[in-house]
Amino acid sequence: MEEYNEKQLSIITVAEKLFADKGFHGTSVRDIAQEADVNIAMISYYFGSKDKLLEAVFRLRMNASRIFINELVQNDTMAPLEKIYSLIDRFINKMLSEQNFQCIMSREQLNKEQSPVRDLIWQLKGEMLGLMRPIVTSAQDAGIFYKDVDVEMLMTTLFGTIHQTIPAQYLLRTYTEYEHMDDQEFKEYLRLRLSTHLKKLFKAILTHEF
Repeated sequence: MEEYNEKQLSIITVAEKLFADKGFHGTSVRDIAQEADVNIAMISYYFGSKDKLLEAVFRLRMNASRIFINELVQNDTMAPLEKIYSLIDRFINKMLSEQNFQCIMSREQLNKEQSPVRDLIWQLKGEMLGLMRPIVTSAQDAGIFYKDVDVEMLMTTLFGTIHQTIPAQYLLRTYTEYEHMDDQEFKEYLRLRLSTHLKKLFKAILTHEF
């Protein structure tokens, strides 16, 4: 796994925010340099190009999840459904805390212009599916999960539900029953609500139990 120094991480964080706010094509290396308070030559030295800087954003966000899922797959002490629940909570926490990155994902998938981002997005989704599949298929082979489970749709349900909740939170926040909550309380409420919903849904799909 590639390690980044403090300055590189600062540049990556700034680039991620600008890519989310302005889009990949709408953000220049000069914009990133000014916001990160570095010169363009430093960005070129560390990353080579804007495309490579974007790849660094993706690598940074992917690596921790890759390690986590690999550890889950190899864990012999957890039941399969426990692994699924752990995976659900992992991605809820990750996606809610990395909303700039989720914005990049959403924006660039809809972008009709040729962009290296779309290839990276499909690479990311393919890798996550490849890592998640053994958790389900090994339990299917053991007769714990039903054979008719569509793993691709399961992954889409997981990511899609969380992803759509991110913009919906701003509407939910306006409801009177949540007015008494501060931002941290509401964030925790949203996290728990998502977790409960997805775990019930996945248990029903995987085991046909409600």
